[in-house]
Amino acid sequence: MRWVTVAVALAAATAVAGAQDARLAVIRDDATRDAVRQFVEAARARGTPTDPLVARALEGVAFKADRKKIEQAMAALEKRLRRSRDLLGPRATVEEVTAAADALAADVPEGTIRDMKRIVPQRAITVELGVLTELVARGVTPKRAAVMVRELMARGATGAQLTELNAAVQQDVALGVKPVAALELRSRGVISLLPPPASVLSAQRP
Repeated sequence: MRWVTVAVALAAATAVAGAQDARLAVIRDDATRDAVRQFVEAARARGTPTDPLVARALEGVAFKADRKKIEQAMAALEKRLRRSRDLLGPRATVEEVTAAADALAADVPEGTIRDMKRIVPQRAITVELGVLTELVARGVTPKRAAVMVRELMARGATGAQLTELNAAVQQDVALGVKPVAALELRSRGVISLLPPPASVLSAQRP
């Protein structure tokens, strides 16, 4: 049975690599395309999720970045992806690792990501990380955004509630409300619907 499992895994990896190679065909410059392909293959051998790297390379091509800048951007992203994997653990999904890498790029502290995972170690925190990154992008400081997201997670806020919170904050900011004020206001509304942290933690214990 083991060889069957290995064969299936290899077939899946080959299919992913083939799909990525097809995407690289849009890179018209031969030298750039070859450099990107070599980087992606090396990253795959190191165990790094490669789909985000391909996406970053294509983004660079779309913005007409030169080969050196594309390679630098891919190297920086791979570093964040590998660090994200370390912070989240070996069972983290590609989507979760990518979201954590985006959070690191937004200057979210590594300790924040580690703490968020510790709150709900049994499931992915892709949505929570995405909301945190969006809040920072809207002007909330990484520290303040992290404190609020962690508190909501500790109280058992769902991904849907956090997504709605983020959308409401974005709407408020678009109307001229200061980001921190919008976050405080919308967070109080969500918190009013949630149990205290101790109740949530007790319910989560086996």
